[in-house]
Amino acid sequence: MKIQAHRLFYIITFIQFFMMEITGTTLILFIMNKGFSLQYANNLLIVLFISILLLEIPTGIIADRFGRKLSIVLGFICYLIYAVVFMLTDEFLLLILAQIFGALATCLQSGALESWVVDHSDESIENIFATSSSVMYIAGFFCGLLGAVLASIYFVLPWMISIICCLSLIVLSIIYIKENHHSKFIKRGDVVEEKSVKKIIGSSINIILSNKQLWVIFIVGICISFSNSAPNSFQQPRFVGLSENGLWIFGIIKTVYSLFMSLGGYLIKKLSKYYDDTTILIFSILMLGVWLTIAGWFNDFYPVLVSFLIYEIGRGMYPAARKIYINKRIASDYRATILSLDSAITQIGMCIGLLVTGIISKNYTDLTSSQFPIQVSWMICGIAALLPIALLIKKEPQRQ
Repeated sequence: MKIQAHRLFYIITFIQFFMMEITGTTLILFIMNKGFSLQYANNLLIVLFISILLLEIPTGIIADRFGRKLSIVLGFICYLIYAVVFMLTDEFLLLILAQIFGALATCLQSGALESWVVDHSDESIENIFATSSSVMYIAGFFCGLLGAVLASIYFVLPWMISIICCLSLIVLSIIYIKENHHSKFIKRGDVVEEKSVKKIIGSSINIILSNKQLWVIFIVGICISFSNSAPNSFQQPRFVGLSENGLWIFGIIKTVYSLFMSLGGYLIKKLSKYYDDTTILIFSILMLGVWLTIAGWFNDFYPVLVSFLIYEIGRGMYPAARKIYINKRIASDYRATILSLDSAITQIGMCIGLLVTGIISKNYTDLTSSQFPIQVSWMICGIAALLPIALLIKKEPQRQ
């Protein structure tokens, strides 16, 4: 049975996001349950993002040289190793090892999966990434509450479900992903050249150096990933601590804001009919920066919840807006390598953000601790998100 590339991409996206989010719903609390502080949890995340920074470029080259399918399947195998080790161990060094495999999984999948669907689908880039964003957050709707409920019973249960999802993705990818258009050769006019790692790196560097818009999106990515650091890692203790209703409350919140993130993906599809991709990217950044700052300022449960839900609309908008922007400006032959470089560069912001907010929150050791360090971290991150807007206001002609 043949499945259209974009439909297969949506199926993989749904299962992949479900796989990650069912554990992500309680990840920080799971680490704290192993006996580590919030700062230790941040340090584990720093290991993850530094590993991604170091591994993104080599793995992107693998996808461009040897094929997207190989890279995708290897990525899911690495995630399987990550999940098994993380589930079974309480040793910090082994958790670090698991994070390295998690980074490998992210790197091998990221640029490869996007590049594969862009190369093999007749759908527009806008429709592909706007729809996939909505699909992801629909998955989040289901796994948010389920992850919290299962973790309330036994913290390991979400990880068991995640492992089952990963095994299904490996089988699905091996059977259904086809690479009809992958070639070891590049045609330039009348000259046909064989792809090599050296040529891929050289050509990618030339494309990046000659395209100022790519440098803009790299800087935007650093600022936004810095901005994402504290809300990603602190939202679990923030809401569970403010509500004083137990772990289950975050499952409900996670489910609700998955709907808001899905709304963000839907808005991108609608806005793309009336505005250019740069303007849409600016809209999404404003949603992130303004509403995260407001959510940090408040310290009562319901005002924080409402402002954070609006922020989540921006979180749903930004990934699709960013993917549309960058995929319109790179060529197919080097797409995975450049997307991997983009992902690697953005990890710089995440690592710096986790380091800074980890220092700020070092005294936050349990859910009864003062929320002030989290408030400060969120407001700093909200302001950081707004900084690169000035770079996007000056528009340049779009490059295909």
